[in-house]
Amino acid sequence: MPDFKDTILQDSAISNQISLLRFTSGEQKRVLAILTKLQKDLRLKLLGDLTDFSKARTNKLLKAATAVIDHEYKTVQQDLDFTDLAKQQADTTVKSFAAIGLDASLPTEAVLKALVNDSLIEGAPSAAWWAKQSDDTAFKFKAQVRQGIAGNETVQQIVRRIVGSPRLGTPGIMATSRRGASALVHTSIQSVANDARLATFQANSDIVKGVRFLATLDSHTSLTCIAHSGAEWDLSGKPISGNLPFASPPLHFNCRSVLTPITRTYKELGIDIPEAPEGTRASDEGQIPASTTMSGFLKSKPRSYVDDLLGPGRAKLFLDGKITLPQLLDFAGNPLTLDQLKAI
Repeated sequence: MPDFKDTILQDSAISNQISLLRFTSGEQKRVLAILTKLQKDLRLKLLGDLTDFSKARTNKLLKAATAVIDHEYKTVQQDLDFTDLAKQQADTTVKSFAAIGLDASLPTEAVLKALVNDSLIEGAPSAAWWAKQSDDTAFKFKAQVRQGIAGNETVQQIVRRIVGSPRLGTPGIMATSRRGASALVHTSIQSVANDARLATFQANSDIVKGVRFLATLDSHTSLTCIAHSGAEWDLSGKPISGNLPFASPPLHFNCRSVLTPITRTYKELGIDIPEAPEGTRASDEGQIPASTTMSGFLKSKPRSYVDDLLGPGRAKLFLDGKITLPQLLDFAGNPLTLDQLKAI
């Protein structure tokens, strides 16, 4: 259960998430501007180079287009240097400790620089995800051009396969690329921010004894984050409550969860004052007691809410007391199927 100090730090983490969303929005606009330029470049190449459908000319066009796609995605990666973000997040975390009267220090610059390079999203660095998105866009571009040629389409029809047509309700492949890029920007920022905060907690083990997984209490939370909500680990990753293996957000694309610190008690800090009572935390129904767990939160909601969030089958097993929320996942942190849950 979070004490008053931890409740204040949770509020600070949530406020910081709002600031991160504003920062994310700005970064997404920059990336989408690059992809808009890419779309224009591809359209011009199609209109200028696809004047006949000879094999040699088509292969030359596809090779040139692939080079353009590769260049623009590399530009995206170069523009997204999150070293300053890591420093800012570490500094914000230190200031949040100062606000409750605890003296904290920053991780070394070498640690922060390393975590930016090593930050992972679903087990892979963000650079690998950008490379995958670049390859996917190039693959889809080639496929759409070849399908258009095979179908004896006009150049304008092939262009629409790439850039889309709002008037005709045709999305085009670039719409998918834009959505993927926006999700990757958001998730990359969350990954670096959470890693920077965790590094700051670890650099201050004299005042922090562990971390708590804080999931957003609303109807958009994923099964994975629901299962982890409220889980606690010490700074070495050993479970304090529950048996789920240590997991640092983001756990999936567009994840909104954060790790918050578990501070040492005043007694453990050598301060002879009584512990303050708990505070509150935010949810989609306003402020609720900070000790409210995801399990308690869901049990207070209408059955339809729980059905929508977990699925009717999982909701029934949970509300009937046959499974707990952490049991939604296996020991590797992967969601279990309904049949697997029924066998528990």
